Amino acid sequence: MIVYAPPITLMQFWRLYRGECRGIGSIVADARAGLLSGVEPLPSGRGFAVVDRDAAFAMMRKDRVL
Repeated sequence: MIVYAPPITLMQFWRLYRGECRGIGSIVADARAGLLSGVEPLPSGRGFAVVDRDAAFAMMRKDRVL
């Protein structure tokens, strides 16, 4: 039996780790600009899906060096 689980959204992922992440505004701005690794736009065009949790978390951390 195959089970399909939709990907976690960027907002859901951020909520899980918000204590360790930058503000959601700067994260969404990076995602819209295509600068956030591990994140892709949702097929609906509204929001983002996290497709690589490690890459996304590395880009979202507060202590990330630019």
